Amino acid sequence: MSSPRRFEAASHYNAAYPQCALPFDPSRLRGYHAAMQGIEDDLGGDPGSMTVEFLPGGAPAPGEPDRLGMVVATHWGQGPVLVLAEHVSLRTAWQSIVRRWPVRLSEVRAVLDMTKS
Repeated sequence: MSSPRRFEAASHYNAAYPQCALPFDPSRLRGYHAAMQGIEDDLGGDPGSMTVEFLPGGAPAPGEPDRLGMVVATHWGQGPVLVLAEHVSLRTAWQSIVRRWPVRLSEVRAVLDMTKS
């Protein structure tokens, strides 16, 4: 598994992916954070808890239409931004992740890789 594409700041990520930009206040997004514990970056990145964001607009809630987008990991909306998956169904990504309840980024990546097949 290759290392995820990394952007040191949210603004750098947003410049590269303006159609799936991380909003200024990501706390309003429906993201995954393993019951507020955060996700451990075991892929050789920065220490500390991360959250998984579904862009644009967060993971679709029940009754909302599905969207194609990006799955990224951030330090609670701050840089760095790690791109975990591109051009994926956000609903499928969300459902697969919450079904498995991963606590490490490598586990999140493995779940996302399985949804692509």
